Amino acid sequence: MNIQEGVSLKKYCSYGVGGESRYFCAPSTTDQLKSCLHFVNDHSIPLAIIGYGSNVLISDQGFSGLVLTLRNLNRLIFKKHEKIFVGAGVLLDSMILYTIRSYMSGAESLSGIPGSVGGAIGMNAGAFGTEIKDIVTRIDLVNLEGESYSINSSEAGFAYRKAANISGSIVTSAEFNLAEGDGTALMAKRKDILNRRAEKQPLEFRSCGSVFKRPEGSYAGALIEKCGLKGKTHGGAMVSPKHANFIVNTGDASADDIRSLILFVKETVKKETGYELEEEVKYLGFE
Repeated sequence: MNIQEGVSLKKYCSYGVGGESRYFCAPSTTDQLKSCLHFVNDHSIPLAIIGYGSNVLISDQGFSGLVLTLRNLNRLIFKKHEKIFVGAGVLLDSMILYTIRSYMSGAESLSGIPGSVGGAIGMNAGAFGTEIKDIVTRIDLVNLEGESYSINSSEAGFAYRKAANISGSIVTSAEFNLAEGDGTALMAKRKDILNRRAEKQPLEFRSCGSVFKRPEGSYAGALIEKCGLKGKTHGGAMVSPKHANFIVNTGDASADDIRSLILFVKETVKKETGYELEEEVKYLGFE
């Protein structure tokens, strides 16, 4: 277990912002993860858990406890029959490439979604008609007391952008059940999805992806655009003119710039349309 002190969190956040964490740990094995959790519990230290930081906004003041990143955790992947076994720290997009090259169909619609497999399971990531819940069969976890257990996917409490029954635990690895597929056709579908993402999303800027969840009966981006907020700026943060549900760092934004703009957008949409937008991005270190 390697616990560091005074680590800048900027490179651990896709927005490229954030102050220092008092303590920091990046375990590569489940045993190291358990040791880190025991350290936190033994010393009553506040804990924050992140993956690749692709869905988090970290405060300029940093975090006064321990930030645990899972980006290195169990970075392994292998195939057995129609199943693949994946560690939580594997990038979701790397898993998808592996499945395509192994002639396995079912995950390709998730191409281009940033972040780790563990994070994707925790938020039931989805796109183009497929969600993680549709392909994952078993999930291995460690609770915050450092105890291992496994569940079937039906026990995870999957719903739109959440897995309610595992929110208090850490995914360490998972099993996916996929069908046989044509590698050439699957790669062509992947390329089409990536091209569609590039056309519609401001991938040239740092962001957290979609800031708000889809509200029932509408779309966050459409509501924000209806309010005339495309291109709206606050400091170095901007509502993307390309996709209104992306708030981007144009180069020199602070975390406060980004959060202030998020809250302004939320307030404006509520006032002008009646819709209460709910953030998909998670806040870390804000009071």
